[in-house]
Amino acid sequence: MRFIPLSGLLVLLIGCSPTPEPTSEVPPQLSHQPAIPLTPEVAAKLRDLAFQAARDGDTKTLDEYLNTKQPVNEKNKRGDTLLTVAAYNGQLGAVERILAQPGVEIDTRNGMGLTALTAAAFKGHVEIAKALLRAGANVNAASRSGQTSLMFAAMSGKLAIVDQLLVAGANPAAKDAKGNTALSLARTQEAEEVVARLEKAIKK
Repeated sequence: MRFIPLSGLLVLLIGCSPTPEPTSEVPPQLSHQPAIPLTPEVAAKLRDLAFQAARDGDTKTLDEYLNTKQPVNEKNKRGDTLLTVAAYNGQLGAVERILAQPGVEIDTRNGMGLTALTAAAFKGHVEIAKALLRAGANVNAASRSGQTSLMFAAMSGKLAIVDQLLVAGANPAAKDAKGNTALSLARTQEAEEVVARLEKAIKK
Protein backbone atom coordinates (compact mmCIF):
# COMPACT_ATOMS: atom_id res chain seq x y z
CA MET A 1 0.00 0.00 0.00
CA ARG A 2 1.46 3.36 -1.04
CA PHE A 3 1.11 6.57 0.97
CA ILE A 4 0.90 10.17 -0.13
CA PRO A 5 1.29 13.34 1.95
CA LEU A 6 -1.84 14.73 3.52
CA SER A 7 -1.31 18.13 1.87
CA GLY A 8 -1.34 16.70 -1.64
CA LEU A 9 -4.36 14.54 -0.94
CA LEU A 10 -6.31 17.48 0.44
CA VAL A 11 -5.55 19.54 -2.65
CA LEU A 12 -6.92 16.74 -4.76
CA LEU A 13 -9.91 15.76 -2.68
CA ILE A 14 -11.27 19.06 -1.39
CA GLY A 15 -9.30 21.72 -3.21
CA CYS A 16 -7.78 23.36 -0.14
CA SER A 17 -4.27 24.75 -0.11
CA PRO A 18 -1.37 22.75 1.26
CA THR A 19 -0.35 23.50 4.84
CA PRO A 20 2.27 26.32 4.87
CA GLU A 21 5.88 25.45 5.52
CA PRO A 22 6.52 25.22 9.29
CA THR A 23 8.34 28.10 10.94
CA SER A 24 10.97 27.91 13.66
CA GLU A 25 8.19 28.48 16.20
CA VAL A 26 6.59 25.13 15.35
CA PRO A 27 7.98 22.22 17.37
CA PRO A 28 9.87 19.81 15.08
CA GLN A 29 7.72 16.88 16.16
CA LEU A 30 4.63 18.71 14.80
CA SER A 31 6.12 19.83 11.53
CA HIS A 32 5.54 16.59 9.61
CA GLN A 33 2.29 15.99 7.76
CA PRO A 34 0.78 12.57 8.39
CA ALA A 35 0.42 10.24 5.40
CA ILE A 36 -2.92 8.86 4.31
CA PRO A 37 -3.06 5.29 2.96
CA LEU A 38 -3.74 5.15 -0.78
CA THR A 39 -6.52 2.58 -0.57
CA PRO A 40 -8.40 1.42 -3.69
CA GLU A 41 -11.23 3.79 -2.77
CA VAL A 42 -8.91 6.79 -2.45
CA ALA A 43 -7.09 5.80 -5.65
CA ALA A 44 -10.42 5.68 -7.51
CA LYS A 45 -11.33 9.15 -6.22
CA LEU A 46 -7.95 10.51 -7.26
CA ARG A 47 -8.39 8.96 -10.70
CA ASP A 48 -11.78 10.63 -11.14
CA LEU A 49 -10.29 13.98 -10.16
CA ALA A 50 -7.38 13.47 -12.53
CA PHE A 51 -9.68 12.81 -15.48
CA GLN A 52 -11.72 15.89 -14.59
CA ALA A 53 -8.50 17.91 -14.40
CA ALA A 54 -7.43 16.62 -17.83
CA ARG A 55 -10.84 17.56 -19.21
CA ASP A 56 -10.75 21.05 -17.68
CA GLY A 57 -7.07 21.80 -18.24
CA ASP A 58 -6.50 22.05 -14.49
CA THR A 59 -2.75 21.49 -14.59
CA LYS A 60 -2.27 22.16 -10.87
CA THR A 61 -4.51 19.27 -9.85
CA LEU A 62 -3.10 17.13 -12.64
CA ASP A 63 0.43 17.78 -11.36
CA GLU A 64 -0.65 16.78 -7.86
CA TYR A 65 -2.10 13.56 -9.22
CA LEU A 66 0.97 12.73 -11.29
CA ASN A 67 3.13 13.31 -8.23
CA THR A 68 1.34 10.41 -6.50
CA LYS A 69 2.98 8.12 -9.10
CA GLN A 70 -0.31 6.63 -10.21
CA PRO A 71 -0.25 4.93 -13.64
CA VAL A 72 -0.25 7.65 -16.30
CA ASN A 73 -1.82 5.27 -18.84
CA GLU A 74 -4.80 4.08 -16.81
CA LYS A 75 -8.20 4.35 -18.44
CA ASN A 76 -11.68 5.55 -17.55
CA LYS A 77 -14.85 3.56 -18.17
CA ARG A 78 -14.85 4.55 -21.86
CA GLY A 79 -11.32 3.31 -22.27
CA ASP A 80 -9.88 6.82 -22.62
CA THR A 81 -6.53 7.68 -21.10
CA LEU A 82 -5.77 11.02 -19.50
CA LEU A 83 -3.94 11.94 -22.70
CA THR A 84 -6.94 11.18 -24.89
CA VAL A 85 -9.29 13.17 -22.66
CA ALA A 86 -6.97 16.19 -22.59
CA ALA A 87 -6.42 16.00 -26.36
CA TYR A 88 -10.14 15.77 -27.16
CA ASN A 89 -10.95 18.75 -24.95
CA GLY A 90 -8.22 20.96 -26.39
CA GLN A 91 -6.17 21.21 -23.20
CA LEU A 92 -2.64 21.77 -24.53
CA GLY A 93 -1.08 22.40 -21.12
CA ALA A 94 -2.48 19.13 -19.77
CA VAL A 95 -1.36 17.26 -22.88
CA GLU A 96 2.18 18.58 -22.46
CA ARG A 97 2.23 17.61 -18.77
CA ILE A 98 1.12 14.08 -19.57
CA LEU A 99 3.51 13.67 -22.50
CA ALA A 100 6.39 14.57 -20.18
CA GLN A 101 5.68 11.59 -17.94
CA PRO A 102 7.95 8.53 -18.14
CA GLY A 103 6.31 5.59 -19.85
CA VAL A 104 3.38 7.48 -21.34
CA GLU A 105 1.75 5.53 -24.18
CA ILE A 106 0.82 7.94 -26.94
CA ASP A 107 -1.09 5.61 -29.26
CA THR A 108 -3.27 3.84 -26.67
CA ARG A 109 -6.74 3.19 -28.11
CA ASN A 110 -10.01 3.73 -26.26
CA GLY A 111 -13.04 1.45 -26.37
CA MET A 112 -13.79 2.59 -29.93
CA GLY A 113 -10.20 2.09 -31.04
CA LEU A 114 -9.40 5.80 -31.21
CA THR A 115 -6.14 7.43 -30.11
CA ALA A 116 -5.31 10.83 -28.65
CA LEU A 117 -4.24 12.00 -32.12
CA THR A 118 -7.57 10.89 -33.56
CA ALA A 119 -9.36 12.87 -30.86
CA ALA A 120 -7.32 16.00 -31.57
CA ALA A 121 -7.81 15.60 -35.31
CA PHE A 122 -11.58 15.24 -35.05
CA LYS A 123 -11.88 18.34 -32.86
CA GLY A 124 -9.41 20.40 -34.90
CA HIS A 125 -6.84 21.02 -32.16
CA VAL A 126 -3.81 21.81 -34.31
CA GLU A 127 -1.27 22.59 -31.59
CA ILE A 128 -2.18 19.45 -29.70
CA ALA A 129 -1.82 17.37 -32.85
CA LYS A 130 1.62 18.90 -33.37
CA ALA A 131 2.63 18.08 -29.80
CA LEU A 132 1.48 14.49 -30.17
CA LEU A 133 3.29 14.07 -33.47
CA ARG A 134 6.49 15.54 -32.04
CA ALA A 135 6.22 13.02 -29.22
CA GLY A 136 6.03 10.17 -31.72
CA ALA A 137 2.31 9.56 -32.30
CA ASN A 138 1.62 7.22 -35.21
CA VAL A 139 0.05 9.44 -37.85
CA ASN A 140 -1.44 6.43 -39.67
CA ALA A 141 -2.75 4.55 -36.62
CA ALA A 142 -6.21 3.19 -37.41
CA SER A 143 -9.20 2.11 -35.37
CA ARG A 144 -10.56 -1.42 -35.55
CA SER A 145 -12.64 -0.35 -38.52
CA GLY A 146 -9.62 1.14 -40.25
CA GLN A 147 -10.39 4.81 -39.64
CA THR A 148 -7.35 7.07 -39.36
CA SER A 149 -6.84 10.52 -37.88
CA LEU A 150 -6.81 11.95 -41.40
CA MET A 151 -10.25 10.47 -42.05
CA PHE A 152 -11.66 12.02 -38.89
CA ALA A 153 -10.14 15.40 -39.71
CA ALA A 154 -11.48 15.18 -43.26
CA MET A 155 -15.04 14.28 -42.35
CA SER A 156 -15.15 17.05 -39.75
CA GLY A 157 -13.83 19.59 -42.29
CA LYS A 158 -10.73 20.51 -40.27
CA LEU A 159 -8.45 21.80 -43.04
CA ALA A 160 -5.58 22.92 -40.79
CA ILE A 161 -5.42 19.48 -39.20
CA VAL A 162 -5.59 17.79 -42.60
CA ASP A 163 -2.60 19.89 -43.70
CA GLN A 164 -0.66 19.03 -40.53
CA LEU A 165 -1.33 15.32 -40.85
CA LEU A 166 -0.36 15.24 -44.51
CA VAL A 167 2.93 17.02 -43.73
CA ALA A 168 3.54 14.41 -41.03
CA GLY A 169 3.10 11.58 -43.52
CA ALA A 170 -0.57 10.64 -43.29
CA ASN A 171 -1.63 8.32 -46.12
CA PRO A 172 -4.45 9.98 -48.09
CA ALA A 173 -5.18 6.73 -49.94
CA ALA A 174 -5.82 4.64 -46.80
CA LYS A 175 -9.22 2.90 -46.70
CA ASP A 176 -11.37 1.84 -43.79
CA ALA A 177 -13.27 -1.44 -43.54
CA LYS A 178 -16.09 -0.05 -45.68
CA GLY A 179 -13.77 1.26 -48.36
CA ASN A 180 -14.02 4.90 -47.31
CA THR A 181 -11.03 7.18 -47.76
CA ALA A 182 -10.40 10.59 -46.24
CA LEU A 183 -11.37 12.08 -49.62
CA SER A 184 -14.66 10.22 -49.92
CA LEU A 185 -15.59 11.17 -46.36
CA ALA A 186 -14.79 14.83 -47.03
CA ARG A 187 -16.96 14.72 -50.14
CA THR A 188 -19.83 13.21 -48.16
CA GLN A 189 -19.62 16.11 -45.72
CA GLU A 190 -19.25 18.65 -48.56
CA ALA A 191 -16.02 19.93 -47.04
CA GLU A 192 -14.87 21.54 -50.28
CA GLU A 193 -11.53 22.95 -49.10
CA VAL A 194 -10.56 19.62 -47.61
CA VAL A 195 -11.64 17.81 -50.78
CA ALA A 196 -9.42 20.06 -52.88
CA ARG A 197 -6.45 19.56 -50.57
CA LEU A 198 -6.81 15.79 -50.51
CA GLU A 199 -7.23 15.59 -54.28
CA LYS A 200 -3.99 17.50 -54.65
CA ALA A 201 -2.22 15.23 -52.15
CA ILE A 202 -3.35 12.08 -53.96
CA LYS A 203 -2.09 13.35 -57.33
CA LYS A 204 1.45 13.83 -55.99
